[in-house]
Amino acid sequence: MTREFTHGATATCRQERRAKRFRRAPARGRKETSRPIIPLPISCQTAAEGNGDDNLALRIGSIFIILCISSAACTFPILAARLPGLRIPPVILFGVRHFGTGVLIATAFVHLLPTAFRLLGDPCLSSFWTEDYPAVWKPLFLNPEAPVIKPPSAFVSPVLIDGSIMLLHPARRDLPEPASEDTGGSGGAASGGNVEHGQLVNSSGVTVTSDQKRKKQAIHCCLLEMGILFHSLFIGMALSVTIGGNAFVVLLIAIAFHQTFEGLALGARIAAVEWPHNSLQPWYMAVAFGCTAPIGQAIGLATRSAYSPESEVGLILVGVMNALSSGFLIFASLVELLAEDLLTDESWRVLRGKRRMCAFLLVIGGAFAMSLVAAWA
Repeated sequence: MTREFTHGATATCRQERRAKRFRRAPARGRKETSRPIIPLPISCQTAAEGNGDDNLALRIGSIFIILCISSAACTFPILAARLPGLRIPPVILFGVRHFGTGVLIATAFVHLLPTAFRLLGDPCLSSFWTEDYPAVWKPLFLNPEAPVIKPPSAFVSPVLIDGSIMLLHPARRDLPEPASEDTGGSGGAASGGNVEHGQLVNSSGVTVTSDQKRKKQAIHCCLLEMGILFHSLFIGMALSVTIGGNAFVVLLIAIAFHQTFEGLALGARIAAVEWPHNSLQPWYMAVAFGCTAPIGQAIGLATRSAYSPESEVGLILVGVMNALSSGFLIFASLVELLAEDLLTDESWRVLRGKRRMCAFLLVIGGAFAMSLVAAWA
């Protein structure tokens, strides 16, 4: 009896296992077919959405809000440097200078370059841009820093002098100028160079005059301003065509912080240039920065019934401008500002110990603050 019970239990278990296997396995001759994945249709705008006159008074008022914030932020460092009567502590200008370097680096890498990649690779673009000529590579070709990553004078190389290896240093401003050198930089060092204190003195290094140094700094400021002005114009346009009252207010606050950080960064660099006493160029540059975003806002208000940032023209226009702007800012902020402030021989002589650590932390803080703003703007 025990044997019969055991045999019956075993048979029952076998039947259950077969039933489970049958339920799991598909029928012979019939293949399991998964449901085809149907992609959701992509909605692409060809014209602006009509947003009526919602918050029209606030939109007009925001033009003057951004104008005041941008102008005040950019002119503050210039006023502090040109008017000693304000008695601005030098530590504040030091902080604004290095904090602004981090702001400009983050502006290029967090705000502009990713946006350029996204816009120029948007699926709403025609097949010419996305298939025949993939737009994802265009920002790399448009960046002005692509052919030149470092100026030639920034590299060092060993040379053999009197049977020994000697290092050729780039620009050393702490060495005296040769007596035979004239102000134009075409004197004795330019013809062949000579060796002083174990270093090569040439036209690209020691013989830089104060006027040449000022012109170099002015060119750096112009590169920065070009990169900033291009994308500030489209930031203003994007603010004006934003739909929805809450979204507009959030974006307005974010852009206010954005313009404050950028204005301080640009103003600190303009103030660091040794302009002639009666020169109006620094004020022109500050006014240009203060007015560019508001001009973009006014253009956006005037054309918001016809212009759509999501249309093909809008995507290409803003994407190309962001790519160009990111190129200017990447080259200027990394090669001309960060390297000049923290990597040159003069910087190692001037910035030491706690001051160097503070400068480094300020750069990190500026980059973090501007990256945080990117969550909303």
